[in-house]
Amino acid sequence: NINPLGHTRLPRYIRGRLGEIVTDRGNFVLPDTVAHGLGENPQTLYSVRFESTELWGSEEKYGDAVYIDLWDSYLEKVL
Repeated sequence: NINPLGHTRLPRYIRGRLGEIVTDRGNFVLPDTVAHGLGENPQTLYSVRFESTELWGSEEKYGDAVYIDLWDSYLEKVL
C-alpha cells in the first residue's frame, strides 16, 4: 500500500488494487511534483478500470466498475 509523504492525487481506496488500463490520455504535468516545487515532471496519464469486487469485496455486484485517471508513477506492472 503506497503511502507517500505530502500531496498526492492517488486515492487510498485503490492503492495496491488490481486494475486494467483502458485509455492512454497522453502526457501531462504531474501535479504532485508541482505542488512540492519539484518541477513539472511530465508523465503519461491513464484511465484505469477497477472492478467493484476488487475494491470493496465479493458482496459487490460483479461487472460494476470505477474508472480513475492515474499517472504513470502511481502504477505497478503486473505480470
